[in-house]
Parts: sequence; structure tokens; C-alpha cells
Amino acid sequence: MQQKKEDNVEIFKEKLFFQRKKLFYFAIVIAFAILLIIGFYAYDLKNESDAKELEAKAYKYYFGNIKNLNLPQEQRFSEAAKLFMEAYHKKKNYTYLLNAGYAYDMAGQKEKAIEVLNKVEKTKDLNLANLAKIKIAMIYMRNNDTSKAIIKLNEIINDQSQIMKDFAIYQLAKIYEKDNKEESLRYYEKLVKEFPQSPFTELAKNELEKK
Repeated sequence: MQQKKEDNVEIFKEKLFFQRKKLFYFAIVIAFAILLIIGFYAYDLKNESDAKELEAKAYKYYFGNIKNLNLPQEQRFSEAAKLFMEAYHKKKNYTYLLNAGYAYDMAGQKEKAIEVLNKVEKTKDLNLANLAKIKIAMIYMRNNDTSKAIIKLNEIINDQSQIMKDFAIYQLAKIYEKDNKEESLRYYEKLVKEFPQSPFTELAKNELEKK
């Protein structure tokens, strides 16, 4: 009987030992997970801070607020674009990418601008996507690539976002004025009907009165 009790005590001690061992390893795993989360959070905050600094510096180049630095305009905008891109790589914020596209365009690098702005189109933020599309359309129009501009402008019109939609309709009306008067009038009428408060509506009304 005494032997059985001693055996039971030994079994209990073993179970307790293994239970404590499991708790110890579990505590290590939890501690490691917490450290990992804290490290990731700190890393994310550092990247966000670095991105903000790069953005601020990019704006200085963009608006010509760099003291004692006389750069040609194209070089200044090119530098701004590079800084916006660096900010984007630090923190995946599509506003940085949009600004980079605008800066590349101002630097005269239209292919690079379109390449970057095409990435912005893919964002789930439809407002930013439309801003990118309208800029691409303007680049195409400036380079007499009307067919591609029309495609982009129609994409904006068919999007759910209302951002720049009135401007897109107005631009389509202006494009079609050259060789399709009826289509041009249809877009002017669409603008007046759907966007009565738009700053472009008065211009559309004037065109309709002329016709």
C-alpha cells in the first residue's frame, strides 16, 4: 500500500514537471510573439516617419522651395518624383505614387509618368484612381493621342467615383467638337443634366446656346 502511494506521488511529480515545462515553453512563445509584434510596429512607425520626411523634401523640390539650389525645372521635378517614389517604397501610400506621376510629367518624362500613374489606377481608392486616369488622359491629349485619351476619359465616366467625372465629360465634349458635333452636344447636355453645380456647366451651357 505504501509503495502504491509512493508511485502515485512520483507520477504526480512527473505530471507537474511536464505541465510546468509546457507552460514555460508556452510563455516563451507568447513572449516571442509579443516582441515580434512590437518590432514590426516599431519598424512600421519608422518607415512611416521616413516616408513623411521624404514627402516633405519632395514637396520642397516640387514647389521650388530649396534654398541655395538653382536647378533647371525639369531636373527639379525629376528629383521630386524620385523622392516621392522613395517615400512610396517606405510606406505603400498611393498618394506618394500619384504625386510622383505628376512630378515625372512636369519633368517632361511622360512615359515614366504614365507607367507610375497606371499603378495608381489599380488602387481600391476610386478617387485616387480617377485622378491618375485624368492625368494620363491629359498627357495623351497633350501629345495628340486622342483615341487613348478618349478611352481614359470614358473609364472615368463609367466609374462609381464622382471625382473628376464632370471634367472628363467636358473634355470629351471638347474633343468631339472637332469632327463629331452631335456627340459633342450630347456630352455638353449630359454635363448640364448630371452636374448642374459643376464649374464646367456654365461653359457647357454657353456651347449649347451657340449651337
